[in-house]
Amino acid sequence: MGSSWNISRALVSHCVILTKESIKSADRCYMPEDAPTTVPFHYIKGNFFRVIHADGAIGSVTPAGLIFVSLYSERAAIPQIMVHEITETGQVGSEHLEERVAKKGIVREVEIGAMMSIETAASIVKWLQEKIDLVQKLKNTAEAEKVGKHAPVH
Repeated sequence: MGSSWNISRALVSHCVILTKESIKSADRCYMPEDAPTTVPFHYIKGNFFRVIHADGAIGSVTPAGLIFVSLYSERAAIPQIMVHEITETGQVGSEHLEERVAKKGIVREVEIGAMMSIETAASIVKWLQEKIDLVQKLKNTAEAEKVGKHAPVH
């Protein structure tokens, strides 16, 4: 997404330190002429990486001014206890519905939480909007092609 300028930026064989102060006084901040013009970013999955399904988000602003967001998935509550008959042959039989113990309502299972700066949150919003626009464009194109194939030939 985005990186904060308050960290050091190492460029392959050159190391140029950009701080918030040096950006404010940009006339004194320069890049060496032979500095690389690109930098590779390597994505490495952490030990707790996993793919989740998200139906929504909930969060707040922290006292430090960061944005905290949790993603959740929704599902019906599953029973905590179900009581079944045991048949004469030792098989599981019909359930005693009156003895079922279950929560009422919908479960929102919180899958992951993330804390971020406002700059990172804005970068994520921009990235998500780009993906939303792309999916909508693809859907519109597919729908137009579908309608075109079924249009009467004159």
